[in-house]
Amino acid sequence: MGKTLVEYEKDKGFWISESMMQLVLHYIVEEIEKNEHPISDKSDLLMMLRWDIDDYTRGHMSVRLFDEIDSLADEQIIIRLLNSVKETLQNKGSLISVEELMNIPTRDLALKYILDKKPFPAAELICVIDPLIQMLERTWEHKDYQMELNWTYFD
Repeated sequence: MGKTLVEYEKDKGFWISESMMQLVLHYIVEEIEKNEHPISDKSDLLMMLRWDIDDYTRGHMSVRLFDEIDSLADEQIIIRLLNSVKETLQNKGSLISVEELMNIPTRDLALKYILDKKPFPAAELICVIDPLIQMLERTWEHKDYQMELNWTYFD
């Protein structure tokens, strides 16, 4: 699996497998589509995030969640959005079913292959959401943190 660097401020970020970031982005896109958050250029942001989920950026994924942030107000909107994603994931219980994972709209057959084996722990996705929030709050202090989720597709 390829890895991507997720950062908001220069020299503050983490590395994560592209496939796991695709999964996180799916739940972020679901929240954006609820239209409860006044995100500027929402259609452009959705298009860019879906592009990543469909894996058109394999090997050079650049998580563009932060690209449309131009002000402190925008940061607060994205923080609220990410907190809503976190709450949604918490409400799923401990595991996200294989059936739900297989219903993720993506053209990436490799992602489907990875996710079709067993349920995914919701807490592991929250472990990615929390640093995204911390980056926006400027409390994330890591430079090249290696985000390793506690899940493998083969036992």
